[in-house]
Amino acid sequence: MAEGIVIVFDFDRTLIDGDSDNWVVTEMGLTEIFHQLRFTLPWNRLMDRMMTELHSQGRSVQDIEACLQRIMPIDSHIVEAIKSAKSLGCDLKIVSDANQFFIEKILEQHDLLDCFSDIYTNPTSVDEIGKLRISPYHGGGAAASTPPHSCNLCPPNLCKGLVMDHIRASSSSPKDQILTRFIYLGDGGGDFCPTLKLRECDCVMPRTNYPLWKRISDNPSLIKADVKEWSSAEELQRILMQLFTSCEYLLVGSSVKLGNDCKLYPSSHIFGNTELGESCVLMNGAVVGDELPGGYTVIGGNNIIGHHAVVGVKCQDLKYKQEPQSSTSSVILALSLSLAVVLWFQDVPKYMMVTGERGELRGLNLEGLRRNGFTMSKMKSLRAAYPKLFMTTETEHNQDLCSVPTVGAMLQSIRDSFTDGRRGICKFRQWLDS
Repeated sequence: MAEGIVIVFDFDRTLIDGDSDNWVVTEMGLTEIFHQLRFTLPWNRLMDRMMTELHSQGRSVQDIEACLQRIMPIDSHIVEAIKSAKSLGCDLKIVSDANQFFIEKILEQHDLLDCFSDIYTNPTSVDEIGKLRISPYHGGGAAASTPPHSCNLCPPNLCKGLVMDHIRASSSSPKDQILTRFIYLGDGGGDFCPTLKLRECDCVMPRTNYPLWKRISDNPSLIKADVKEWSSAEELQRILMQLFTSCEYLLVGSSVKLGNDCKLYPSSHIFGNTELGESCVLMNGAVVGDELPGGYTVIGGNNIIGHHAVVGVKCQDLKYKQEPQSSTSSVILALSLSLAVVLWFQDVPKYMMVTGERGELRGLNLEGLRRNGFTMSKMKSLRAAYPKLFMTTETEHNQDLCSVPTVGAMLQSIRDSFTDGRRGICKFRQWLDS
């Protein structure tokens, strides 16, 4: 599961390909009066004024709803990405300068409203005469509004950076605030402020050649988060799926002892004779312990092992202590020869990746599978088979998994590697030093 990941979407030109305000103005015949008032009112108040105009023409709230649901498609790749992220345990939110009514009605039409835990946007209401009213998120005076802000990067009605601060602070505990990883998707200039709130472990996905992308390109030194740009709904889906599925694996060795209330986050691993005290946390990508003969790793309670930190793994000097240390070139030569043996004389099983100077198996090549057209169901079957194959002996006897052609092909490639005098496969990390 991809728990511990919060995905925040902008709405207009990100989740949907158009602008919901502009589309309602155009489809409901308000273009002329809209352009007359365009530069006399702030955008939020201008849209509220358009709702007054519609009411004066005898147009009801139901007419506006029908217009939204008729004209605002959401690309199927976006729909699939949202539903996949939700099913894998991600927390999905929307932060948008559109408005509550427009967003909710469009999401309802596509059966997506329940996928989002929170929608932060300009609040709406229907007054006593049946007119739709749109209020500012900040400083509007409405019951749903919040106090004014002083951010000079954002419009007066909404500071998305303050919303991001609120989302992070609303985590259940200070420890959860450290561990939660954010993925932010946006396109507009108003998305730059929340981008500045992201940390090194987070990711921002700006739409290529849109204002957010340009501001990030012009100010790279201000951005701490990983930047992954996208230009189409299909590309957005591919990148997003890669981000939250690549963090799914969590491996705990059979000799590991875990204390109570420990939290292990996606892609963290514990090996060997390792003891973890109570209430410890392993952040994304952390590795603790190694399969050292006689080795022992003990970590006390209430410790946080940071993102991609490595604790208790044999250092390079010990790994190669039998090699001559008199010159740098001799060590490099030993590494090169070791790598050559792995590359030429041991097989990489189907669908796998290897890494390191000793050619250790490091999981499924998810990106390669996607590029070769593997469906989500096939990749899920391979993910289910992977820990059973390399951490237990259950796969050969699991008829449901073995009946899946992709899993069968992976198993057959491993069997083939041990026939006709071949030297077998590159080994999974826990097999090494055994």
